[in-house]
Amino acid sequence: MSATWRLVAFPLIVPWRAEFWSLPLFFPDLAAGVLQKWPKGLPYQGRDLPPQAAAGGKDLQHYAPGELTQWRAYEEYAGEREEVADILRALRGEPPEPLRPMGPWKDDDAWRVAWQLEVMEAEQEADLIRVDREDFLLGEALAPEIWEEPTDYAALAGDKEVLDPETARLRYLLWRREMGAQLALPSAPLLLGRTSQAIFASLRMAAGGGRAARMRFRLPGIRSADDYQAARGAAAAWQGEFRPLLEACLAAADQEGDLPTSAQALTKWSEEQLPRLWPDAPSWTWDLEIWGREPGSPEGGETLLAWGGLGKGLIPG
Repeated sequence: MSATWRLVAFPLIVPWRAEFWSLPLFFPDLAAGVLQKWPKGLPYQGRDLPPQAAAGGKDLQHYAPGELTQWRAYEEYAGEREEVADILRALRGEPPEPLRPMGPWKDDDAWRVAWQLEVMEAEQEADLIRVDREDFLLGEALAPEIWEEPTDYAALAGDKEVLDPETARLRYLLWRREMGAQLALPSAPLLLGRTSQAIFASLRMAAGGGRAARMRFRLPGIRSADDYQAARGAAAAWQGEFRPLLEACLAAADQEGDLPTSAQALTKWSEEQLPRLWPDAPSWTWDLEIWGREPGSPEGGETLLAWGGLGKGLIPG
């Protein structure tokens, strides 16, 4: 992207998948956090895992599902009682009670737990990527002949998975904290994880949102280093056209403007102009989604881009 809009990868740890060879063609300036097992030759510079992530989720083993939310409620309840107790002790001239440790939301403990959660999710994502790849190869083997009408087994539109809001918020806040230097306005997250869309959907639903406009575009893609080298040289002919069209959509989504009209221009270009500038007839496509800003801009309510349908295309059975 140009300097007008800065795209920042979400989540903080992004495991490699072959489909991401397409990313540098469309987003050469993407900012990213930890790039897990990404091949050399891509323009992205990742970072190393910090020491806080080294525990590998050991601290999280003490928490049952839903317990993070329970800790939050208990902290608020205990805090209110302590405020009254402090006033009574002060009136009696008694010293305040010493502080006692609470749940995992205290300074460094909070970020250590968040990093460990991020590592656990990235490991699970890497396992699911291998499963997706096997299913994709099976789907190619069982694909219809070219004269047959193709059948779309993609997931239905909408958010079928909603995560625990407290867990989603923990991962979102860690991302904001670690990538804050890259998030100077205007910026937008680019969702590249299997559960990333569910995280933002959960945050928006918890804030009473989820009604913002969404648009989807189908773009040609590549899945190998050889195809990337072949397409990289030709990309200079169309990158200058793609960027302003996408930025017009982002601006319309961010300012509650006419996103469908801007999206129509990008769709027309991607269907009519881009295939002519692609080095070969594209044999594979991927979906790019734009989510509009939520009214009131709650946590996770910013304008964003999402890789549509990660993990889709599974053979039903």
